[in-house]
Amino acid sequence: MNVLIDEATLQAGLDRLAAEIEKRYRGKPLTLVGVLLGSIVFLADLMRRLTIPYGVEMISSRQVATESNIQGPLFIQADLLAPEVAGRHVLIIDDIYDTGETLWELIPQFDDFKVASVHAAVLLKKKNRQRVPLGPTLVGFEIPDVYVVGYGMDYRGYYRNLPYIASLSPEEMKNLAQNGG
Repeated sequence: MNVLIDEATLQAGLDRLAAEIEKRYRGKPLTLVGVLLGSIVFLADLMRRLTIPYGVEMISSRQVATESNIQGPLFIQADLLAPEVAGRHVLIIDDIYDTGETLWELIPQFDDFKVASVHAAVLLKKKNRQRVPLGPTLVGFEIPDVYVVGYGMDYRGYYRNLPYIASLSPEEMKNLAQNGG
């Protein structure tokens, strides 16, 4: 395991992101919408840093398999989200921006909820992986194209509790998989 972002650097990045959010949304009705499950630690720490008023909602996004077993489009599972975000500025909070396909699918769906605006803040953005012409508005850190764990992100249930961001090599992932991880 290789530590990419140590705990102190991570905390300083969260302070910077919180300051950017406060500057951008001061005086506006804001709702933070966390994307389950990887964003939980990021969202919780970000919430503790914000001094402006805001609402909080959680969503789960998933892909539905088609009859031919091909992954279909992403959709938001949010039964009660619409009345909570209507007329508000929505900031989607997600752990990692990889290809961008998740945000590309999710952001337009917020139009149905009649929000004032919708943007995204991500803790991590992988370099040179974007496949869509839409990116997050706020980024904590850019990282190389590696598999990361820690700070809410896991590999097969392992390492979600780490207070820093680390990368796992393919060999480490293979060893975990072989040992029931």
